[in-house]
Amino acid sequence: MPSKKADLPRRLSKTRLVTSIAFLLALSILFETIPSFRVFWGMKIDFVGAVWVLAFFLYGLSEALIVSILTTMFILVYSPTGFVGAAMKLVATLPMFLIPALMLYLPFLRNRASRPFNSILVISAAGILAILARLVIASFANYYWAIPIYLGKPSDIVMKEVFGGSILTYIAWIASMNVFQGIVDILVPWFLAFKLKIAQYFGT
Repeated sequence: MPSKKADLPRRLSKTRLVTSIAFLLALSILFETIPSFRVFWGMKIDFVGAVWVLAFFLYGLSEALIVSILTTMFILVYSPTGFVGAAMKLVATLPMFLIPALMLYLPFLRNRASRPFNSILVISAAGILAILARLVIASFANYYWAIPIYLGKPSDIVMKEVFGGSILTYIAWIASMNVFQGIVDILVPWFLAFKLKIAQYFGT
């Protein structure tokens, strides 16, 4: 039977983990509520998703999912875009840490922790794959779900009115919104976790 002394470090570790997750959740909600920078085509660039990816780099997939889902629930209530905005934020950002998480199962990345992403080559590959997945998912989700629900019009009509019936123009529009945000979502937490060594002092 383990002694109380043996149990104490584990208990403290769990407390520290819960506290850290609560802090990341509060930070994510803060970034959602404060005024955000908008690029010239109108998209809001924020650091909400960057906090979710940072949670993955520091603690792992389960913790990142907890922070992202709880933040999404807050966005659902707070944001004027309601369910559509909250769901699209989650759907678009999930690949930014799900793809890196899946990469950890590759034979040359057998260590299932975020430490392999300290490598510039690994994080570059993860970022490219994650952004590509984000573009595909966002393109389909917007066309078949978000656009008709949010605008109240069939997607084919919106395509003609807004994009001149060109699917390439639509994809370019989706890319213009998601590539830059995807770079922010992967690069900012990577720099914080590994270059500023937050993962070394606060990660598991």
